[in-house]
Amino acid sequence: MTEPNVPRRSDEELIGRADLNDIEAILAITNTDADAPFHDVGATVDTRFTWDYERARPQLGKLYEKAKLTQWNANDLPWQTDVDQEEVVRANAAMSAASGLAPMMDLSDTPFAAWGTSERSETPPDARSHA
Repeated sequence: MTEPNVPRRSDEELIGRADLNDIEAILAITNTDADAPFHDVGATVDTRFTWDYERARPQLGKLYEKAKLTQWNANDLPWQTDVDQEEVVRANAAMSAASGLAPMMDLSDTPFAAWGTSERSETPPDARSHA
């Protein structure tokens, strides 16, 4: 809450620009000290953003572990499992087409339209997934 006799500072005084929605100015902001564990922001009420995600507070750790029980836990996944990316894509496409939710991808106006089985099988899956 603002003190009764303290004048409210303008947006320009607080953030250095008059336009709050200036996307270019927002995107130009960089963290000048990436190794700092926190960043203080001055305001009528001081606010501290902390980047220290260590488990310094046991209650927060308990809450995190409790939340993992009601969601999926990355530690429980079999990360060593081999995944056939092409088969996953085919299965997803077939399910989408069968459900009527999404049409099959139309590649007719792309370079991929001329590809045959040999081109598809010779191109590594990781090269195709970043096209």
